[in-house]
Amino acid sequence: MKLLKHSLCCLLLAGSGMTLFSACGNDKEKESDGQISLDTEESRNRFFLETDHQVHVVDSSTVNLLDLMKERIAALSDANSENDQALLELYKAQYERLDSTVNRMADSIAAANPGNSTLAIAGQLLTFGRATLNYADIGADGYPTIMSMLVLYPECVFDLEAQNTILDCHYTCTANQEVPTYNFEDISSEAALMAGEWASVVRRYFVVMPDYEGYGSSSRATHPYLNREVQARQCLSALIWARKWFVDEHDEDLEGNVVVQGFSQGGAVAAATYRYWLEHHGERWAQELFISGAVCGDGPYDPLSTLEYYCRSNRLTMPVAPALMLNGICKTDPEAIQAKLRVTDFVTDEFYESGIFKRIDSKKYVTTGCENAIREYATTHPGSFTFNQDGSLPTDQVLNKETYQYFLNGTEPADNYLLNKLKVLKHCLEKNALTYGFDLSRGFDLKMPLYGSIHMTPNYTFFHGHYDTVVPDINLDAVIGKWGSNAARVYRCTSDYDHSALGKIFFLQVHDDCVQDILERRWTPGSSEVTSILPDVLDFISKYF
Repeated sequence: MKLLKHSLCCLLLAGSGMTLFSACGNDKEKESDGQISLDTEESRNRFFLETDHQVHVVDSSTVNLLDLMKERIAALSDANSENDQALLELYKAQYERLDSTVNRMADSIAAANPGNSTLAIAGQLLTFGRATLNYADIGADGYPTIMSMLVLYPECVFDLEAQNTILDCHYTCTANQEVPTYNFEDISSEAALMAGEWASVVRRYFVVMPDYEGYGSSSRATHPYLNREVQARQCLSALIWARKWFVDEHDEDLEGNVVVQGFSQGGAVAAATYRYWLEHHGERWAQELFISGAVCGDGPYDPLSTLEYYCRSNRLTMPVAPALMLNGICKTDPEAIQAKLRVTDFVTDEFYESGIFKRIDSKKYVTTGCENAIREYATTHPGSFTFNQDGSLPTDQVLNKETYQYFLNGTEPADNYLLNKLKVLKHCLEKNALTYGFDLSRGFDLKMPLYGSIHMTPNYTFFHGHYDTVVPDINLDAVIGKWGSNAARVYRCTSDYDHSALGKIFFLQVHDDCVQDILERRWTPGSSEVTSILPDVLDFISKYF
């Protein structure tokens, strides 16, 4: 399989005298079986600058934002709940507002371009291009792999070129049908509409939406869930190759800045991606682009603190989260692999036998579909699981006794073999925290090609809900506790909403202003409280649009 992966990648990597590092600077970077390391500046510069990465267009089309909004309105036309009714009214108001705005723009363009009808021009202004791209990258295992991404861009004949770039890191997915390249119209309603607005003439952004490794074209691989370094580097690879492809294919420059953004797992990946660029910004490859900042919503920035929270609360509203965490670490982290960690070392027999890990590996089930394996198992095996009154699953029915006690209060098992494995697991969780070995409490020295070294506070913006039980706000506390309150822009939502609803608030209420503050250099550090009642989301339309 590894030889096949390498051969496929070679088809996409040609013309540079290299076969994805066929010759590297030292023995550490070169392995006899084709494994590749990017541990040095030389290897990263070689990978990003000297390798001729060919990008293959799998599929492309154009999408009209108003048509997309019509579909959303139709899908909610029979909405019964108060929240869905509010969202329906929001989409209707957004439709009318965009339609009015575009018609005014079309009138101006038609006046300057006689012979073009206002109606035809208006249709073009809200049409954006979308393309699914395949490209070669390096997997978490160190071997070449084919990755995939979706890109969106303004598609207009009236010289309204793309300006800034948005690198969009998607939320936790467990099924291939959820990732950006599968079907743009089927991904999260709020995320899809947001991305469409970015790429239309409303914002004129070039939008890059990578599939994480383990999905899309790389679906045979294990997803390196919360593997900070790997996911950050892979998202930057997608960004670099996408921008090069767009410039070459569309004969347009992308001279604007980049903002990385995401919610949930995407929030953690966005934060990690910006960190990776900051850490390597002085290297030649990193100076090819400028990342202005990151906008991160409810991200698991501290996996160890998250698992400890699950143990303290003894309550899992999303049981697939610790399963993904353990699966990703045991199968993709080099230290975990060397220590021969297995998910069966840490979970109960019932949790493993339920089949949830098989469903995760199949890439056929969404998160709730993976979790349904537990309820189905409980039905056929009475007494195997007992659920809390709110439907959540006690953590001590997921983690075995030794693992649960170790992360609950530090109790060490008498079995030294298991204790050593627990210590390795704890270290792997700890090192993937955003703040591990990275402290912004005293600012950051950024070396700029034109201006020399500039001491600055990197533009991190965080949004987090106080009542999030899936990604508790101890993740944000861990960041601010180390960096200090003046090292980031923080929005804390104090309204009583959990993870899914907070995603809507992030995209519909606060996200766009946060991005604009960074791009227009209005960003300032500090902390604010956000209150939101989803049925009252219409109150934010005037601000949002």
